[in-house]
Amino acid sequence: MNSNKISRRSAIKKMAAVAAGVAVADKIPALASVLSPELPQDDPTVSTLQMEDFPEVYRDDDVVFHQLDQHLWVGNGHLMYNESVYLVEGNDKALLIDTGTRIANLDKIVAKLTKKPVTVALTHTHGDHAGSVGCFDSMWMTQAEGIRVPRGYTGKVNYMSNHQKFDLGGRILEVFYAPGHTADSVLFIDEANHIGFSGDAFGSTNLLMNLNVSTFIKSAEETLQMMYDKQIYYMLPGHFDGTNAETTKRVYDLREIAQGVLDGKLVGEKTSDSQTALNRRFTYQGVRFNYNAGKVL
Repeated sequence: MNSNKISRRSAIKKMAAVAAGVAVADKIPALASVLSPELPQDDPTVSTLQMEDFPEVYRDDDVVFHQLDQHLWVGNGHLMYNESVYLVEGNDKALLIDTGTRIANLDKIVAKLTKKPVTVALTHTHGDHAGSVGCFDSMWMTQAEGIRVPRGYTGKVNYMSNHQKFDLGGRILEVFYAPGHTADSVLFIDEANHIGFSGDAFGSTNLLMNLNVSTFIKSAEETLQMMYDKQIYYMLPGHFDGTNAETTKRVYDLREIAQGVLDGKLVGEKTSDSQTALNRRFTYQGVRFNYNAGKVL
């Protein structure tokens, strides 16, 4: 990789010196400007971010928000493995991606961070990503077989289509279907800023394969092609701790594991998980691929 790795780190350190608070927004460089301009396919650490290097702008008992650039925030809960919500702002609107497990008054917290009208969209409807959706009068989700509206939600439900675009004004996020973890898993791709938001589609280093393995392989291949075509440097996952951004190498490795499992060349160790019915786990380079041996094809 090139010398921009050094300038990236230097830029992040400068950000750390800025006092925390929403008022720092105009002083934080765009996240894309501190990343390597090359896809980090050979170096999965090039996009590693340190959360302590980004200003903390909100904290309560349920969530901590950090500001990643002028118009991007990440909030982390603590009930389900550091579950993450992302607030992405454009000139006219903002998009809230996922709502965490249980974040009281999430709508009011978001209103402290942006004055733009907020649209809510879910990467999938698992409780650790849709648990606080009831704070909002409407939301977007994916319609898929076996997928239901989050329990107790009484607001307006809108259904996303593949390649649908959310135009926030000067910033567009495109929906990409990526079933595998669940039937309704989607990615949100910000092509202009070279980043994406992947929910649990690629596991945040611990992929739970609730559909069959062959379905995931197709999603991984389509995602890799999209990342190369659109120059997406990495994707921020649904359980983000700063060290597990999902690069093309991460997606490629998971695809290779899945193919090995499908071909019978790789067999994971036996596990027991009564909640997910997953009974095998294969570990490679710190990434866990959990699957059901009876749902490979």
